Amino acid sequence: MCVYTGKHLRSLREKADISREELADSIEEPLALIERMEDEAYEPSVSILLKIASALETDISTLIYGKAFDARSVMVTSREERVKVERRRQFDYESLAPSYAGKHIEPFLVDVYPNEPDTLEYSSHEGEEFHYVMEGKLKIIVDGREHLLNVGDSIYFDSSLPHALSSVGDRAKVMVAVYNAASMRHLTRSRKMTELIEAARHLGGRSVVVVLPNDTAIEAVNRAMEERVVEDALLVGDPGTFPEAYRRYANRYEIVPVEKEAGDDADPAQTAYQRRCADRGVALIREGRGHMLMKGNINTAIFMKGVLDKQSGIGSGRRLSLVSIFELPKLNRLIFLTDPGINTALTTGDDLVTSRDIILNGIDVARALGVAKPKVAILDANELPSKKLPTTMFAQELSAMEWPNATVYGPLSYDLALYEDSARHKGIEDNPVAGKADILIVPHISGGNFLYKAWAMTMSADVANIVLGATVPLIITSRSDGDMTKFLTLCASAVYSGYEEDGK
Repeated sequence: MCVYTGKHLRSLREKADISREELADSIEEPLALIERMEDEAYEPSVSILLKIASALETDISTLIYGKAFDARSVMVTSREERVKVERRRQFDYESLAPSYAGKHIEPFLVDVYPNEPDTLEYSSHEGEEFHYVMEGKLKIIVDGREHLLNVGDSIYFDSSLPHALSSVGDRAKVMVAVYNAASMRHLTRSRKMTELIEAARHLGGRSVVVVLPNDTAIEAVNRAMEERVVEDALLVGDPGTFPEAYRRYANRYEIVPVEKEAGDDADPAQTAYQRRCADRGVALIREGRGHMLMKGNINTAIFMKGVLDKQSGIGSGRRLSLVSIFELPKLNRLIFLTDPGINTALTTGDDLVTSRDIILNGIDVARALGVAKPKVAILDANELPSKKLPTTMFAQELSAMEWPNATVYGPLSYDLALYEDSARHKGIEDNPVAGKADILIVPHISGGNFLYKAWAMTMSADVANIVLGATVPLIITSRSDGDMTKFLTLCASAVYSGYEEDGK
């Protein structure tokens, strides 16, 4: 992407009266990074952009485009500010209004090149489209009907109908306006989650490997393709069982067949076959074919065995754990909750290694999403360690360990971890985590599950989920997850995969 982040960074930094040195210190990055951004137009990772935006008390859209999310009036885009997308083989896209926040219409200039009928890229999505031919001759097929448009011709159609473009001749230039009232950016209820979506889109599209895709997985990936978070996907398994919905973007899906062997059908659970599919999906990740690995219609235990196989798996050496990401009312920050879904006991017994892994996974997710030095609260019923509550003693032991990229403290009660007023009333204002926690560590899965469901169901908070412990983020969605949760999970996993690529 051609953007002017360095110019906008300098303007925002000077307006806030923050020196380069102060900014570098606040995000715990070298001064040379800020200098390269401002003086050499260097584009850092999305995770660093999120950290800078947080430090400057702005959002990633303002940092990248110079315009805030909440601007709703008039925005002029100069020729130099147009953003090239170039995200498909047969088209070159140029966004004409990259910085208008919350827009329902996406205007593009599109260079369309010739394609053979068997290589046409068909797409469909909720909404409407308008195309105006500026140069050359355009062939557009909508719902199986072919239309030839010359310079000055236009077409308006329901974009839920399958459609594909090709030039007649070397190239056609088309002005395209895409209307999508149901964009997830418009539907999310929270500012920080909107910023997460924008960060994921800024990566330009990720690749995902889906093992035995089901309706839940395909619906989520299709949505992420529409929103330019996922560029392409590899589907592993028997193509005859794949949901028909993948054909909506068939040109962006690659089928990786896994044939059944004698005896597979004799096993009602298809255990051996599922394991071969899991192993093939893991092998694709090892080959560098995907940024994320997604579970479809496969037993979770079998999926995990493939991931963690000591010879052929993609385990990172850490314990697998689930990190759930929320934006809660009255808290102007993301809250990371772990572990509400995988590990049954987190701060019990004497397994410091497992507990440390779970905390480190939470720290990595928070850092990937822009928290420079996360504050971690190990939750319990009381902030005073007591032998009558063994988990409080274990929390104290964990907080005494060395944590180079975070501040960890426990035990803390829920209210003291999140709310500064509560900490002030209790007289513990000097505590480095109290009232400021980014990450909440729960002692048991039951506590994490209660919090998760209370926030997601009772408070209707948006949530994204990442499973860590492998070399790539694992995506495990369920039928009970709403469209927004599935989409935000893909966004968070995309951003985290970029963080891993950049070496953290």
